[in-house]
Amino acid sequence: MNCSLINFLQLMRAPAVFTAFSNILAAHLIVTQGDIQWGSLFLLLIASACLYLAGMVLNDCFDYAEDLQERPSRPLPSGRVSKKVAWYLGWGLLAVGVFSAFLVGELQLYLSLLLAALIVIYNGYAKQSFLGVFVMGGCRYVNWLLGLSIGALTYESYVLALPIFIYVCSLTLLSTIETTASSRVYLFLTTIGMLLCAVIILVVQVSAEQPQLLSVFVLLGLLLIVAYRFSKMYADFSPLQIQKTIKFLVMGIIPLDALITLSHAPFLSAVMILSLLIPSWQLARSMRVT
Repeated sequence: MNCSLINFLQLMRAPAVFTAFSNILAAHLIVTQGDIQWGSLFLLLIASACLYLAGMVLNDCFDYAEDLQERPSRPLPSGRVSKKVAWYLGWGLLAVGVFSAFLVGELQLYLSLLLAALIVIYNGYAKQSFLGVFVMGGCRYVNWLLGLSIGALTYESYVLALPIFIYVCSLTLLSTIETTASSRVYLFLTTIGMLLCAVIILVVQVSAEQPQLLSVFVLLGLLLIVAYRFSKMYADFSPLQIQKTIKFLVMGIIPLDALITLSHAPFLSAVMILSLLIPSWQLARSMRVT
């Protein structure tokens, strides 16, 4: 692969874009019950991917001065990608994302504008404060709503997207200490968030029209895997272990989406979403996710 292309893929955190795809795909399959509306789905996948990648690029643009000191190996501070080009790329991706959503409909335009605003607010203003945790969670929440918007957004829609909000808030909170490992309190709060996420998923699944016992077993299995990862981090509370856990949790968005889908859409829908782990992990072997 061309070296300059690798640098841009690294700048955009390409492996994690599949987690944005899984949000849209999961929501779409739930709303359509597997009767995919290919044109709208394609445009929403493009919109979500561009908005996500824009957020990653703008993150490094806004963090340029800090990265010069703390993360000099990243594409921008190392000079492998021009800062000017990165700014153009970030804003350009943001515009393409909003335009792609606009081609689907008016509601999708409004949601994409809200998502774009949250991305800019997080990167430019909220990241350094506790508010940033909720803004980042809001980005994923709105991304799920974007996928659900192919149908009418109801009370159930907003509840269905709630687990992803709590999950991403929790992992974002942990990421605030990924270079310092300053306090185990963050680990405790993240654990509480993960448990709350699991409880909401369980309640939503049990109250589904056709609840599946399989989804409960899958939920318990995922909780055990997360618990094992957290126990390793607790035993060795270091920046390296925290960064490994964050990577694990980011990639965990895909099985989380598949789990939510399991009780609300045909079984193969969950399998389709889970398959996104394959290209995501393949790319993650050669470049960073966060």
